[in-house]
Amino acid sequence: MNLGQAVAVCLYELIREKRSIPEPKHEDRADAQRLERITGVLTEALFAAGYTNSDGRSATEEKVRRLVYRLNLSSADAELLLGMLRHVGRGK
Repeated sequence: MNLGQAVAVCLYELIREKRSIPEPKHEDRADAQRLERITGVLTEALFAAGYTNSDGRSATEEKVRRLVYRLNLSSADAELLLGMLRHVGRGK
């Protein structure tokens, strides 16, 4: 499985399980700074994996940003996802 596929599977699992997990309270939701960090790390990982090139990078980053914000992550989930993405981004 390549990096792009691994990220897609992780995000799919987060969305798929969303219905069985209660919505985080407003004060427990991830703040914009965390969401932007997730967006940046995910965009870098996609770029490193060859999912996008420098020409389409800004469009891809905007799509990733919209996706991350729609996930409505709690602070704890945002930190967990950020840690996973950093680990995947480092490779092996």
